[in-house]
Amino acid sequence: MAQSANVKSIDAIRRFAAAVVLFREEAKICAKRLESEMRGVIGWLERDRPGFWKRESELCDRRHAEARVVLHQCRMRRVGDFRPTCFQEQKHVQKCKQQLQFAQQQLGVVKRWTVIAHQEADEYYGRAVQLIQTLERDVPKLIALLQNAVENLDDYHKIQLPDWSPSNLKFGDLSKYTEPSASDGDPSIEPNVADDVTQAADEDRSSEPDDPPKES
Repeated sequence: MAQSANVKSIDAIRRFAAAVVLFREEAKICAKRLESEMRGVIGWLERDRPGFWKRESELCDRRHAEARVVLHQCRMRRVGDFRPTCFQEQKHVQKCKQQLQFAQQQLGVVKRWTVIAHQEADEYYGRAVQLIQTLERDVPKLIALLQNAVENLDDYHKIQLPDWSPSNLKFGDLSKYTEPSASDGDPSIEPNVADDVTQAADEDRSSEPDDPPKES
């Protein structure tokens, strides 16, 4: 058995429909923004970082080569029997070497993170497509359903029922329903029905065959 809708506020349906429309627009904006940021990160890893760390590696290599030359020059200097320790030069060479190694390692790190970013992007797109389909297909159907419900409720609300007060009831002439009839003696049979029964009995008697002749 169908139950009543129990709608208590048409404005509540309108507010809900407006909230659904707002959600759809904000969700579409967020999805586009996330997609843009994802593409930006992947582009940054693929185009910007490899070139940057390649240049850094070349720069660190030159610095390391220059530091080694300075260290060699320091070791060649002598004052009599005194030979300088060249401690600062050795420290600088070690620092340049570490910087060169770090820059070279970053090239491999960028490649690894580029692969990871593509994997994460593919997983995101696989999940986001369901949301996009819902926003483009299911949510408009829901909005149309809510609008149709509001329109139907508005039309139903505009219907004016007649005034059923006793003073406005009109039954017309009731005298024909109160006059006595031929069947008042037997209230179980209406006049027309009694006449039909009598006529049927007469017809049955007239259709019976005559008595056969008696034998002599």
